Amino acid sequence: MVACIFGVLMVVALERVAYYRRAGDEAAVQALLINMRSALSGKVMALQAQGREREIDALAGANPVTWLERPPGNYVGELTQDAAKNVKAGNWYFDPAQQKLIFVRGEQGNLLNGASGNICFKVELLRLPLKNANAGRQPGNDPGVALIEVPE
Repeated sequence: MVACIFGVLMVVALERVAYYRRAGDEAAVQALLINMRSALSGKVMALQAQGREREIDALAGANPVTWLERPPGNYVGELTQDAAKNVKAGNWYFDPAQQKLIFVRGEQGNLLNGASGNICFKVELLRLPLKNANAGRQPGNDPGVALIEVPE
């Protein structure tokens, strides 16, 4: 009887440990995204302040980890698709061919959007439409960039 109760308690405890590990991974991913988005905003503002708005376009497709003071401990670098096959779950890498920053999930569903597979981000160029619904004010041609989640 005691062994049966102990076994049930162990199963529940192991389930909770797995849940908290996934939640910790999610929090780490979100924190890194916030830092990279802040670094991207800083880059854009610096270029605008220096009158170099035309260079903002060049940020699209760049590796956002390079803008951080130091890369996270679980960032393994820029890798080709073949080399990325050996990256363990819980690590980040940048694929220069696809221009994507990728977090390797492994078998951990429920992270972020609940989908299985890796989580991919890309710095993409954003542009406003040339015509605005407010006819009195036309949008400028100033480009913008954003770090957004993209499909794998």
